Amino acid sequence: MRGVPENAARRAIAYRLFAQALDVPPAERAQFLADRCGDDAALRAEVEALLAIASEGGLETGSLVGGSMQAEESLTGRVFGRFRLREPIGEGGMGVVYLAERTDGVQQVVAVKLVSTLLAAAAQQRFAHEVQILARLEHPSVARLIDAGVEQGRAWLAIEYVRGSRIDEYCDTRRLAVAAIVKLLVQLSAAVSAAHAMLVVHSDIKPANVLVTSEGLPKLIDFGIAMALRESDGERPPTVDVGRLFSPNYSAPEQVSGGAVTVATDVFGLGALAYRLLTGVPIYRDAKTAVAYLMAVNAEEIERPSRAASAGKHDSAWIKSLRGDLDAMLGKALDRDPRRRYASVAEFQADLQRYLDGRPVRARVPSLPYRTGKFVRRNALAVCLVGLLGIGAAAGGIAVGLQARATALARDMAARRGEFLETILKSANPRDGRRDITVAEVLDDAAQALHAKLGTEPLVEASMLAVIADTNMELGRYPEALSARDRELALLREHAASGRQIAESLSARGDLLWRAGNYPEAEATLRGAIASLTQLHVDEALIVDDLGTLAGIYANTNRERDAEATIAAAIARDTRHSGVPQHQLAVLLGNQGRYEESAARAKEALDLQRAYFPADSPTLLNTVGTYAMTLSNLHRPAQADPLFRELVASSTRIRGPEHPDTLVAEVQLGDNLSDLGRYTEAAATIRRAAEALERVVGANHRYTLSAWGSYAMAACHTTEAAAGLAAAEHVLETRSKLLPAADWHIASARGEVGLCLAGLRRYAEAEPVLLQAVAALEAARGPGFFHTQKAYGTLRDLYAATGRPADAARIAAKIRP
Repeated sequence: MRGVPENAARRAIAYRLFAQALDVPPAERAQFLADRCGDDAALRAEVEALLAIASEGGLETGSLVGGSMQAEESLTGRVFGRFRLREPIGEGGMGVVYLAERTDGVQQVVAVKLVSTLLAAAAQQRFAHEVQILARLEHPSVARLIDAGVEQGRAWLAIEYVRGSRIDEYCDTRRLAVAAIVKLLVQLSAAVSAAHAMLVVHSDIKPANVLVTSEGLPKLIDFGIAMALRESDGERPPTVDVGRLFSPNYSAPEQVSGGAVTVATDVFGLGALAYRLLTGVPIYRDAKTAVAYLMAVNAEEIERPSRAASAGKHDSAWIKSLRGDLDAMLGKALDRDPRRRYASVAEFQADLQRYLDGRPVRARVPSLPYRTGKFVRRNALAVCLVGLLGIGAAAGGIAVGLQARATALARDMAARRGEFLETILKSANPRDGRRDITVAEVLDDAAQALHAKLGTEPLVEASMLAVIADTNMELGRYPEALSARDRELALLREHAASGRQIAESLSARGDLLWRAGNYPEAEATLRGAIASLTQLHVDEALIVDDLGTLAGIYANTNRERDAEATIAAAIARDTRHSGVPQHQLAVLLGNQGRYEESAARAKEALDLQRAYFPADSPTLLNTVGTYAMTLSNLHRPAQADPLFRELVASSTRIRGPEHPDTLVAEVQLGDNLSDLGRYTEAAATIRRAAEALERVVGANHRYTLSAWGSYAMAACHTTEAAAGLAAAEHVLETRSKLLPAADWHIASARGEVGLCLAGLRRYAEAEPVLLQAVAALEAARGPGFFHTQKAYGTLRDLYAATGRPADAARIAAKIRP
């Protein structure tokens, strides 16, 4: 079985020792390693393996995963699945590729990749699961996976055969202009982004894996296959796993150092490919071997594309076209720290398109040198050249010094965080007897062990507490999240952290309190965060987010005017055009019964967010849900139904089946089923979600109470009316204890009780309850509010059922079409 994956910090230690050992005479290396590694046998074995590779020249990437491939006999004529191998057409680090044809009478030519590694039974099951995911990938720029299987332990894959040229050869031979190359990259990024939406990462983007057809369409081959095979190969002993299979000059630092492979890995791969196509040279052109690249990617900076292009023999006009925007974009995509790269391939694609459209790119930060350059161009005659050079050199020296210190501090902090995380992960190793351990238990263990492990490094401890708080919050464990967040904030204040760090922590705390339903404390915390961030003139995007959360608090405490004004301020400051404040405005308008306006804002938010966020973004999913709600409120439940189902499926896949947001989406789906008249199905759907919410966030949480209220509305139209009434009365009783008497949530719950009483034909009891609910809802939210309208409808039906047509007509006149 494979051991716990080693993190980037541990790999960095091994590389440093490796680099130092290279300068030690071979006869003295054993003593050197004994002194430096101590009792850490695994670390010593890793360094020794690297030294062995270096002594053999390390020319083949495959040597880093247990030896280079051995040449094997020809398999021409052999049949795998439905395909007969015709001739070998390629060979890579994982296997050999054959041109093949179908044997069942269908005229089809494919490329069959035969994997050199034999898979054990358990690994074969994982491999089958992975290829099922890959087979669903459908995009014009992705070579389609047609079939796959395992025969006698050997995995094979049949892939669409692409007739085309390698992308680097295609660009070079046709002497494509910069804009034409960027256009190819946009198409390629769209394919990668589409796959990321299905949670599939390529992890091996390089020229050999991108072919361009005669029509000029780029095709990405081997999509996700390398990842599927690596994750499926559970038999390789950890002592051999010195480094993951990687492609020098195209693999991200985290791949080389054994870190997590994520969407950021593909951002790096696309950036490295773009660098090669636009400059004519790889990112580390002097790294001729795998070991050389291993050292370079962990220690050396990548040369700016506009400078590197001169080595690629490009003329001055070409070099000038790279300077500025493309330098900044590729620099961001190729950042050694995955967190500082583009957040998604979709963001990288959007910047590439902005470049083509002649619009400002988001990667280009208006730094001091950039602003100075603009000033000089506008005021050339008024600037003394000598003075400017002096100022520029001084400012540049200060900037470089500060950046070097900040980088060193960040690197050390990341290493310590990585070491602590590795300790926590190893504590959950099933080999130590801890089976079926949950994420929550791991987090609680980490929170308890943190001070003992990192107490002498308070800022590192604070950063780990932030991770624990964020993870607990996403799991819906609000008390645990708040405890970690408060510990983090106390450490930051006690140890003189920067004003920005404290403000960002306050912002996160405010969001957490809002989610937990603690509105007064959330409001005070967010006001403090916004004031600090505004005073510091940093992180405008975070201010926008905080304003939106503050508006949500106002809306839930009957201060709609304050909410609208706050959202208007957020929209004005949202230079990202993220659509987030527009979404919040749509929610606010919907709660006020202004459904047409709400729908317009929700659609606007959705259009903006689809251009800004990746397809699997939780923010985007929330807006899909809001737009579906507006359709439901506009009496279009049939149009809303597929959106709600998409929302539930996506949230289940991304967040998990018992995440609070997933469960709320199920409640919304159930509400829409009620609007379709499918009450029995609605009641069953909502009840399951309500029971889960009780477990996850507690019986008194606003999500849970809203869910039980929705269940009552559905159940009271079915044979479960008595259970529905009990649920409605429970919600009314609980809200009356927790909320101020004038809160509209209490009136809404009273309306649900009245609906259930009417459903049970207990009209005499239902009428005063409904009249009281209507009066309170009109006073608190107005006649157009959704719950007010619902109460009107129930009261009208009651009067009609009891032979009071005049009263029924009077109430019916208040119901909006």
